[in-house]
Amino acid sequence: MDIKAETCISPEKRQQWARQLTEIGQQPLALCPDLPRIAQRFEAWWAHDCLDRPVFIASTNRNPARPITKRLEMLHDPRQWLAEKVCDMQQMHRVGDALPFVRVDIGPVFMTALAGAPPKFVSDTTWYDPVINDDWSNAPDWTFHDDNLWQILLRELLVLTAVDARGKYLVCSPNLGGTDEVLLNLRGSAQLCMDVIDQPEKIKAAVRAIHPEWARMSALLYDTVLGQGAGLIHWQQLWSNQPYTQPSSDFNALLSPRHFKDLFMPDIEARARAAGRASFHLDGPDAARHIDVLLECEALDVIQFTPGDGAAPARTYTEMFRKVQARGKSLLIAAGKADVLPLCEALSPKGLAFLVGDAFTVEELDALFARFCRFYGTAG
Repeated sequence: MDIKAETCISPEKRQQWARQLTEIGQQPLALCPDLPRIAQRFEAWWAHDCLDRPVFIASTNRNPARPITKRLEMLHDPRQWLAEKVCDMQQMHRVGDALPFVRVDIGPVFMTALAGAPPKFVSDTTWYDPVINDDWSNAPDWTFHDDNLWQILLRELLVLTAVDARGKYLVCSPNLGGTDEVLLNLRGSAQLCMDVIDQPEKIKAAVRAIHPEWARMSALLYDTVLGQGAGLIHWQQLWSNQPYTQPSSDFNALLSPRHFKDLFMPDIEARARAAGRASFHLDGPDAARHIDVLLECEALDVIQFTPGDGAAPARTYTEMFRKVQARGKSLLIAAGKADVLPLCEALSPKGLAFLVGDAFTVEELDALFARFCRFYGTAG
């Protein structure tokens, strides 16, 4: 399956965004005076190197009595939504390379809503009803229409947040989702598994149709936020002086490596080439079996691994991480507090980053970061 990335986001557009991002990354932010140094550390990491220590991203809620949520119930009032999101950001205690941001979050796999499916808001997230018939005769045309109410809301929230963020903090993008995740929402897991065997051409046609719409929405994110003078990051919280993307594939946990490579890797590779940089989100032990297929993709710069809820801890995958580093790709490991130092001992600091997600008190997080810095002989 051939998807031509160069027809979706031009090199000239990437260069424009890179100039804007580089300029933003060279200036301190009101809520992050160290952004220039953090940006340098991230740039070394993207280059599979190490400036002074690995990247360390971690934060914790200073006031657990006031829970921090996506604030989806406030989307009907964008200004009140933004006010609460800014309070949430200011309530976070950040260490290391964690960046201050407000995320324009409208629930996971937002491309499903952009394709015309109505989201259901339940328990601080969104869900979608599978609607595509077995013969796919009622599948959407996969065009993300400008008059879609969810796209209109996205544009409004992006502008509102970027104007407020300029010079103070960063804007974080919504989760657009992987192409297979959109199909999973609209077809259902059992039905889509059968389609992999019985009618893969339906899947391939949808993948080809969705890709340019993803590229258009990615361009919308960068053009809108950078156009207001604010910096843009994505949910993995990575700074980059160049545009990047975070391809993912929740459905690959149910696929063989052959089917994953045939049906969805062309889109993943095209996204990576279109954006210029890419960090693939590898989610859980069932997805980990695809590591060799992913490592074959030269366009992927980073493997971001999440062990998954209730699964073995990240340090269990040390040999896989060593394989990733041996292939010249950088790592972003979603690590628990007990994982960090053992993985520091086991892995090269070059191209190594941690996204530490355990619940911490402020004191516990500061203590872990201090031990991390002592390990590498740095002050912070």
